[in-house]
Amino acid sequence: MSVTDKLGNEIEIGSYIIYSNVGTIGEVLDIKTDEKGSWVLITIDELSKLWYNTDYVEVTDKKYVKSINKDEDKNKELSVDEIKERIGLKVSSEMGEGAVGGG
Repeated sequence: MSVTDKLGNEIEIGSYIIYSNVGTIGEVLDIKTDEKGSWVLITIDELSKLWYNTDYVEVTDKKYVKSINKDEDKNKELSVDEIKERIGLKVSSEMGEGAVGGG
């Protein structure tokens, strides 16, 4: 049985998907199905791995994954502006029509 995204595109391990509600993009590490639906485990960075229901994700292209230059000195102390910039790299500036407001 193949697992598909919300548009009917097949999802495989190694695919890249986007959770369009918040713009999270990651590589598929694992796929599972249960009585409640199908799920994909994605890796966002070295520390973050999240499960998403496939009814809410879309297959995307690796080129949309934003990454920080890995050649940088990892022991370098960062300024507040550099930290804000790096956080901005992780957060999508685009929100879909179905986004949920907060506050």
